[in-house]
Amino acid sequence: MPFSQQHNKRHAIAQERCKSFTFDVNQQAESLVKWEQRYNQHSSGRFSGYLDELKLGGIHLFEEFTNQTLLQQCCVKENSLWIGFSLQPQRPKINNNNIVAGQLMIRPSEVDFELITPQDFHIFGLVLDKESLENEMVGLDVDRWQSQANEILVSEPNQYVSYELAKLIQLLLGNNHNTTFQNRLSDEKLNKLMPLVVSRIADLLAQTESGFKEVQVLPQTKQRVISSVSRYIKQSNRYPLTITELCKIAHVSRRALHYCFEQGLGVSPIQYIRDCRLNEIRRILLKEETEVSISDLALDFGFFHISTFNVHYKQLFGETPTQTIQRSANYQNAIISYSR
Repeated sequence: MPFSQQHNKRHAIAQERCKSFTFDVNQQAESLVKWEQRYNQHSSGRFSGYLDELKLGGIHLFEEFTNQTLLQQCCVKENSLWIGFSLQPQRPKINNNNIVAGQLMIRPSEVDFELITPQDFHIFGLVLDKESLENEMVGLDVDRWQSQANEILVSEPNQYVSYELAKLIQLLLGNNHNTTFQNRLSDEKLNKLMPLVVSRIADLLAQTESGFKEVQVLPQTKQRVISSVSRYIKQSNRYPLTITELCKIAHVSRRALHYCFEQGLGVSPIQYIRDCRLNEIRRILLKEETEVSISDLALDFGFFHISTFNVHYKQLFGETPTQTIQRSANYQNAIISYSR
C-alpha cells in the first residue's frame, strides 16, 4: 500500500507533534523515540538544546539543536532508516569521517554509529520505516532497494537536495513565517507533502552507486514513456509530484524514467513536470479575470515553499509571477503591426 494510503488509513485522525527543551545532555539523548543513544559532552559550559519533532504514519521528522560539542553514540531501533543532514557551515562527522556540505548521512536500523556534532548545531533528521520506503519503489527499484537496505550509505554531496528536504521538514514542523500559507498547508496539503518526502528519499536511494546502474532503453520506449506522462496530464488534468507517481504511470523503473527524459527531452523528469506546472500557473496568471493569490496558486500546483517557487518561476520565464500579472492586460490586448 502506498505511503499516502497508509497515512490516510491509519493516521489521518491524530498526529504526534512535540517540541521539548532540555538543559541536560543525558535528557537530550533520551528525548528521541525509536533510538538507542548516549551523548558525551566535549566542550565546556552549561548544556541546552531542543527537539522539535513530528510523527505521522511511517515517518518521523525532527530538528535538533545542541549548544555544546557532542559525541553521540547512536543506533536506530526497529525496521527503520535514518537520514540526517545540516545546512550549517559547521560540519559534523560520522564514524570519524567528515561530512561535507550537501551530504546526507544514511544509516539503517540495528547498526551502531558515532556522530560528532559541533557547538551551536542544528541537525535535521528523518526516520522512515522500511516498508514505507519499499512501497515507493517501482519495478527493478524494489530488488535494488531490498539488496542494499542494510548497507552503510552516505549520499553524494547535493546542496539542493539538502535545502529542499530541510524546507519540507520546516514546513511540516510549522517553522514558517507566513501564517496563512502555513495554515493552508496544514489543513489541505499534508497528505501530499508527506508522500513527497518519502518519495524524495526513495529517489536518493535509487541513485546510490550500488543501485544506479545503466539500463538499455529502446528508442520507442523513450517515446512511449514521455507520451504516457503527457497523456496522463491531459486526461486527468493533474500533475504528478513524485518520481514514484511518474514511474507507475509509465510502468518503468526510476533509472529508466530518468534515462528516457534525459535522452529524449534533455531534462530530468522532475524538471519536466515542474516546468509543466509553472507553465500552467503562468497561463492562469495571464488571464485578466484571475483573482487567486500567488501563494494559493503555488500550493494548488504542489509548490510548498513560496520563495523556491518564485525562484523557479523567474528562472524559467525571466520575470516574477507579480510581473506576469501586471502585464496580463497587455497580453490580452496584443498590438498588431501591419506593414505594406
